[in-house]
Formats: sequence, C-alpha cells, structure tokens
Amino acid sequence: MKRRDFILAGTAGIAAILIPTAYYYFKDIEYDPLLAQPKSLSLIWDARKIGEIGNKYRMLVPQEKRANTLVKQLLEETHTNSAAIDEYLAGKIQKDFETGNTVIVDGWILSVTEARQCALFSTIEPKQ
Repeated sequence: MKRRDFILAGTAGIAAILIPTAYYYFKDIEYDPLLAQPKSLSLIWDARKIGEIGNKYRMLVPQEKRANTLVKQLLEETHTNSAAIDEYLAGKIQKDFETGNTVIVDGWILSVTEARQCALFSTIEPKQ
C-alpha cells in the first residue's frame, strides 16, 4: 500500500469514528420543560434570579455545564408524564436535604437537584 493511500484510509477511518461521536455528544436532548423549573424556588425567585443561580452552579461544577449532562443527572429514572416528574423531583429534593446532598450557591443552601434545575434553566435561551 502506498503511503498516500494509507494516509487517506487512516483519515477516513478516524472521520468515521469521530463524526458520529461528535454528533452524539453535541446533539440537543429532548426533555420535559418541568425539569428546568424549580417549583419551590420559583415561589421566592424570578426567572432572572433562577438563571443567575444556575449559571453560578455551572461555574462551580463545570462537569455539569451542558444541558445533556444536567438532564441525565436529574432523570436517573424514566418518567412519562409531568405529574410523575414533579413528584419524582420533589422526592429527590427532600432526599437530598435528608442526606446532606446540598450545595451553597450565592449564599443559598440548595439541594443538588434544585441547583441542577436552576442550571438547566440557565441553559435555555430566551425565545424571542
């Protein structure tokens, strides 16, 4: 095999592996919008503050800065309807506080689940 043919075949092989991997990693994930709405926090904060807290959490925990990662962390189980998601998240938040799975963001003690919800909210671009 000529050197040129070898380089072309190697490049094609690498591209065949990298393109699907990049597509999987960077594609948008579909999720129920309820995941990005921290219910109890929305009673005391407006959307701007929730977004600020979310951005600060994403800076604090850089491995959770992408929406795909946050959705996977929030939904460890599959839920098909909004009521089930809401109930699941409420239970998860309560369990976070019971087990000490909390984080301090901007002076607020939040469950990690609440912080992730704020972070997911902060990834949503405002619709014009």
